[in-house]
Amino acid sequence: MEGLKNALFKGLSKRSAKSEERDASVRAGQLLKRMGGSVKDAAAKVGASPRTFKRWLTGEASPRANNDESLNRANRDVLAPQGRRDRLMRSADDQYLELDEDDSGRGSIHRPEGVGAPVEGGFVVDATITVSQDTRRRVVNLGEYLSKDQMGDMLASYLSGDPTAAATALTQGFEAYFPAAHIDEVHGIDFGPLKYDA
Repeated sequence: MEGLKNALFKGLSKRSAKSEERDASVRAGQLLKRMGGSVKDAAAKVGASPRTFKRWLTGEASPRANNDESLNRANRDVLAPQGRRDRLMRSADDQYLELDEDDSGRGSIHRPEGVGAPVEGGFVVDATITVSQDTRRRVVNLGEYLSKDQMGDMLASYLSGDPTAAATALTQGFEAYFPAAHIDEVHGIDFGPLKYDA
């Protein structure tokens, strides 16, 4: 799903995923700064020795592939403050949705009586979506169609750098919101605690 990794990265870190393509010495320097200047702490965060980490900083050496990804994971982890993580986790909640199935097994999702529509927050996706051969850019609040477990998958996907789990969760949300929709490209996401009309 094109654009999802970058949108999730921007939403949680307020930076572009392209920062992970910078030279290792730059990324090591950024991590060092974010870790308060402690080479020992920054090296431990990556799983490298302080000596090896210093060699990355100076450009004397480049990290091997697994250490390079560890450096990116460490930067992703420190770039997403706990408050932003909490906002993401509170942006989805499918507890108020009910599923009605007819005799053929087809179902429709609706809110139970007495529960109004979301009035604030949610997991909002700006994407180019195809529904019944109608392709256009849409802004959709999937917050009430995604579970807290799916948001946990989104967060884990960001932290690991593998957008597969996020794509799966997003597809499931869109399937509930727009049955038979196809997501062509994700342009951006926004999220905040989901609140319903009383």
